[in-house]
Amino acid sequence: MYYLAPTRVEHRLIIVRIDNATIFVVGDTTLDAIQPMLEKEFGKWKAEGNKGTKQIAQASMPEKGQAIIIDRPGAQQSLILAAHLAPPTGADNNIAIETMNLTLGGAFTARVNMNLREDKSWSYGAYTFLQDARGQRPFMVYAPVQTDKTGPSLLELKKELNAYIGEKPPTADELERARLDQVRSLPGQFETANAVLSSLLSSKRFDRQYAYPESLVDKYNDLSLEDLSKAAEEVLHPEKLTWIIIGDAEKIIADVEAADLGSVSVKSMNAL
Repeated sequence: MYYLAPTRVEHRLIIVRIDNATIFVVGDTTLDAIQPMLEKEFGKWKAEGNKGTKQIAQASMPEKGQAIIIDRPGAQQSLILAAHLAPPTGADNNIAIETMNLTLGGAFTARVNMNLREDKSWSYGAYTFLQDARGQRPFMVYAPVQTDKTGPSLLELKKELNAYIGEKPPTADELERARLDQVRSLPGQFETANAVLSSLLSSKRFDRQYAYPESLVDKYNDLSLEDLSKAAEEVLHPEKLTWIIIGDAEKIIADVEAADLGSVSVKSMNAL
């Protein structure tokens, strides 16, 4: 006999229910054509009890940063990861946040990759990125580097992050390059039925109008350098990052401590 644990039963009853569902259909069809099919498949599905709602908690930033070394003896590379919380994907200024990230580290030609890969040849690719979420989402830094360049790479990453919100804010050229990159990529994002469906699901997930994509060109064209700088001030907090460095602890710990990232701890791969 198939058994559902109580928590799974509860989830099914209060969340996975017809009055909490939206059905999306994309293709060469009409509502008149598909409604009988939907009624046949879902018409007998009745909601039971009260509908549940998701409560997305708000987490606070740490007061200080920290560095955690995951020891891999003999590693030829160090994988540098860093993260802290950022505003939700559904934030009103999300376009400015995404474009800010694109100029900082979200593209091959962005500052972080041009520094560590193209200028210094310490990495095959270094980036910053944001992961989508309805609540707070992570802003992350990613940089696999040569073991002997772990310390210098940490210093360069700190420098790039601090410079963006300090003495080296985004430039007009960076904004224009990012704007064109995003606008010119829009047609390719809607070439297939599945792509259109994904857009509709995204709009539903982040409480946007379904016509939201139609406004994107104007939103990108209306961006200013001030918008990017304000987004950077809101999102970037280099002093509060949690850094995770996977590499040979014996070879890199002195450089990690010297990078002044916060408290430093070492953990074994076997202890994870």
